[in-house]
Amino acid sequence: MAIEWTERLSIGNEILDLDHKEMFGLAGDIECAIKAMDHSALDQAFKQLRDCMGRHFLNEELFAHALNIPFAEHHLDHQNILAGIDLVRREIRGNVEEKIFIVEHYTKLLQIWMLKNNIEHDMLMKPMLQTRQYDFKIEGVFAGI
Repeated sequence: MAIEWTERLSIGNEILDLDHKEMFGLAGDIECAIKAMDHSALDQAFKQLRDCMGRHFLNEELFAHALNIPFAEHHLDHQNILAGIDLVRREIRGNVEEKIFIVEHYTKLLQIWMLKNNIEHDMLMKPMLQTRQYDFKIEGVFAGI
């Protein structure tokens, strides 16, 4: 069962919270595509998640720099998860049935990573973000949904 975003996971900014909601939803789409054994939907869901994460990670970095929040370790964590998604997408291309175990377990690990990243890294920005309006924006940030 997919992990769902809740208000408890809010980090205090509309754009970043919407990004998180979208990522959790896309992880759920991946889970549905696995259950349906729909190769096309699975590849599309991974692509959408990868694109959403790339945009979101850039947004977080821009917010962190604007608020003078150290970001090097968080950036490295982001690069690692993007590389993992790219690797899984290459591995399963055309071979989902043979690698279903990998895909199912990677999807669970991905959901756990998203939750852990939110709690351990993103929440560190919350005190600074709460000093601003919830709809606070900065130059260069792209809102998804």
